[in-house]
Amino acid sequence: MKISAISFYIFLLYLLSPSSSVFAYCPLCVGSVLILTFLGYELGVKKIVLGFLAGALTVAFAEWMNKIIKRKLFKGQDFLIITLTFVLTYLSVKSYIFNYYSLYFPNLGMSKPFLIDKSLLSGIFGGFLVYIAPFISKFITQRRGKTILFQRIIITLILLIIFGLILQFI
Repeated sequence: MKISAISFYIFLLYLLSPSSSVFAYCPLCVGSVLILTFLGYELGVKKIVLGFLAGALTVAFAEWMNKIIKRKLFKGQDFLIITLTFVLTYLSVKSYIFNYYSLYFPNLGMSKPFLIDKSLLSGIFGGFLVYIAPFISKFITQRRGKTILFQRIIITLILLIIFGLILQFI
């Protein structure tokens, strides 16, 4: 099921991209997050970390698609593409990475437990980190006055590795 989702995205990217060249948001970011996700899966990290990396990969890929699609049909199109890509990707890998936690609030009048998918929440957080990484990179460039080679990729990977390790060892 994971392979079919990836194949779908590659096919969709092929259909939406011009045949002579592709202007990507950050193809190295997408590739590096993809490598982190598969490496985490192969190393057997916690499901909450896999959800985190899947969310990061989804938002990186959606930003890439937003850069390819030149025509803006309505306001909020970029956010809609990010949201739909996240939901469709998460639903396709949900059976592999779900991690539920139950909350019970007897004092608030709730007699049934409330289930929360921790991998979904961590995926949203991972997507948020990938979304704000370019802003952090721009801030660092303004403070330093110059940029370093592959600065955006380095910042994205450092954020994902640090928070992935924190989630792994909590």
